[in-house]
Amino acid sequence: MTASVDNGTTATNFRFPDTTDQSRFEAVCQNLREQAPVVCVDLPDGLTAWVITRYADGKRAFMDQRLVKDLRNLTDPSHGLAGTRYAEDVFAVEGRHMLNSDGVDHVRLRKAVGNELSASAIARRRSEVEQVCRELVRDFRAEDTVDLMSAYAQPVPEIVMARVLGIEDDTLRAAAVLSRKLGERADPASPEMRGVYHDLLDMIIDCTRDPAAAPDGTVLAALHRAHAEKTISRRELLSTVAMLLGAGISSTAIAIGHSVSTLLGTAEALRGLLADEGEAAVLVEELLRHHPPFPFSPWRFAREAVEVAGVTIPAGAVVFILLAAVNRDSTMIEDADALIPHRQDRNGHLTFGYGPHFCVGAHLARTEIAISLSVLFEELPRLRPVADAAQPPWQGLLFDRTPSTLLVHPGMTS
Repeated sequence: MTASVDNGTTATNFRFPDTTDQSRFEAVCQNLREQAPVVCVDLPDGLTAWVITRYADGKRAFMDQRLVKDLRNLTDPSHGLAGTRYAEDVFAVEGRHMLNSDGVDHVRLRKAVGNELSASAIARRRSEVEQVCRELVRDFRAEDTVDLMSAYAQPVPEIVMARVLGIEDDTLRAAAVLSRKLGERADPASPEMRGVYHDLLDMIIDCTRDPAAAPDGTVLAALHRAHAEKTISRRELLSTVAMLLGAGISSTAIAIGHSVSTLLGTAEALRGLLADEGEAAVLVEELLRHHPPFPFSPWRFAREAVEVAGVTIPAGAVVFILLAAVNRDSTMIEDADALIPHRQDRNGHLTFGYGPHFCVGAHLARTEIAISLSVLFEELPRLRPVADAAQPPWQGLLFDRTPSTLLVHPGMTS
């Protein structure tokens, strides 16, 4: 199909396929990078977006202040999402938090939680994360077959996020179910999805009602302090909790699940790196480069016409950096499709973004992934995939693209 853009040119759009086949999805991402540095695509749910496919251009785009996160910075009502809702748009449209703010507002909101998500704060939680992982493994280690997505990859970040936020485990896990629902490929304006959103918001309101109940050293305690100091509003407090639930849990669950699957299909020597904390960290970085949990960067909007690699992205356009493509750009790294932890030509991957919007939860995610993998393969040295299990279908498109199941034999039964 074709689309007329603001500069008077006409571009032929690429129709992004709607596929549950992950191999095909990855091939499409790589082909887009080879096709052009910027491609106008029609996504399956009706959205037209401009996708940046190459590493250097993507890195510059993360720093370009003309590509904004806050829809209020677009003055033309026909720009951005133009009042229309699309699947997976909740963190662009709903609430007020780091993922949909720019400039001083973004800095202010990020500062409210920065200390509790810093490298030093997360390092103090390593033993707690390890305990969570070991308890979960011990719950299923005697089973003959287990779905690691539901039994391990999802509950690890849910329980850890409960401790980091300062919310009861059971409450947060119930909230996580609602948050996952909001990330599905469904019309966010439908009565069902509006109901899910309001149920989640009601749950967050309830568990953030009493500032005195927030444990010291948690994100909730920090948010309540910021609210008391009038640096954030009550709405921003609630929105930040919702954002951390959505962005901080699903991405880590996807990374854990896909990393386990990848390591089960590689030489045992690669899994051996997990026995050393430093080596495990290097391996995790390569896993995150090789397969970013979110294939697309979060929503951005062109405040004005922006030229990228000779291509003009029109004012008002929806813009994504295709992380699944830029991280495997051969101009960035040699043999980019291979999983090689100790590379000589290592460049910083863009999985966590770059610049002012670099993921505030990156330290937490790295720690959770490294510890969960180390504990799993230490506790279950005979872990193996179910031999006759079909390749699971993948759900989601832009962000929460995840395998539906990951069936394994723990290997602890006779």
